[in-house]
Amino acid sequence: MSEKKQVFLVGTIIGGFVAVFLFIFVYIIYNYDGNSIIPVQKISYQVNVESIINQAIKKASPNVVGVVRFKDNRETGTGSGVIYKLTEDKAYIVTNQHVVRDGDKIEVAFQNKDRIEAEVVGSDLITDLALIRIPKGNIIENMNFSDSNNLQVGEFVFAIGNPLGLNFYGSATMGIVSSTERLIPIDNDKDGESDWFANVIQTDAAINPGNSGGALVNVDGKLIGINSMKIAGSQVEGLGFSIPSNIVYQVLSDLETYGEVKRPFIGIQPVSVEKLKSEDKLSLGIDYLTKGIYVNDVTPDSSAYKSGIKINDVITKVNNEEVKNVTDFRYKLYQHKIGDEITLSIIRENKGIEVKILLKPKN
Repeated sequence: MSEKKQVFLVGTIIGGFVAVFLFIFVYIIYNYDGNSIIPVQKISYQVNVESIINQAIKKASPNVVGVVRFKDNRETGTGSGVIYKLTEDKAYIVTNQHVVRDGDKIEVAFQNKDRIEAEVVGSDLITDLALIRIPKGNIIENMNFSDSNNLQVGEFVFAIGNPLGLNFYGSATMGIVSSTERLIPIDNDKDGESDWFANVIQTDAAINPGNSGGALVNVDGKLIGINSMKIAGSQVEGLGFSIPSNIVYQVLSDLETYGEVKRPFIGIQPVSVEKLKSEDKLSLGIDYLTKGIYVNDVTPDSSAYKSGIKINDVITKVNNEEVKNVTDFRYKLYQHKIGDEITLSIIRENKGIEVKILLKPKN
């Protein structure tokens, strides 16, 4: 055998030994059990999903109650509520504004059939939330909040409430988070134009009349939303909506302190540009493609008045974000806090200008 062939053969044998050694070494490292260098079998874990579901519902259910509305000593509606805070002598309950609206008496109902008259601390039409309170009595626990900003699409959730009334008290349904953020147009005054975009969690967990004001909870049994509405129809299924816990927390803070939600008020009467006639648009120096709001009136001594905003101004942007209509303008405005300064882009007499305005509360 030639010298070159001998060298090649030796190199091949050595290379083979090295490869085998590396394979064994890597295998041992990846399977090392901490006590020996003997390869061990990897451990697989099983999760008891049924137990997780049971524990979450068991933890959350005692904090969900019935809310009954009366008008002229007659029961006119039922919904649900969530005990979210306890003080030395009071229990605070969050529910929907539409559950207590127009009621001259509100009662909180418990699973043992007891009923206690409640005091309405405050309510908010825009977010459809209300705060009521009752004597603490024997109540010893309340619902804990979870951060709704951490929600993920596909996460398991449970809706707890009283669908179709107190005969189905404490019903629980299961589903997933279908969307973490949906903007649903709301027409509060029923004039055919939306007044607000409800920023809600979409879920396929069954939500029915009577579930309003109840809890949407995660696998830890913590509150991630207050059930508020559903889209119903013969061809619709699994479209329920809940107000995110972070929004609920912010609103309740104002309701506890002021009895209402303090929002920026600039003092204009807006009209969506799309509602204007063609000849009116031309006289304002805008065309059919222009979107925004038309200033129909300005409140004397308001922030808008003091900033120089005038009747016939057309507001097209808030902080350089385009405004589509009145609903969109209001939504963008309410993303800011009292004390913030914003910049409005305005078309006035065929010219574009910018106006800075300091946001203040309504007097």
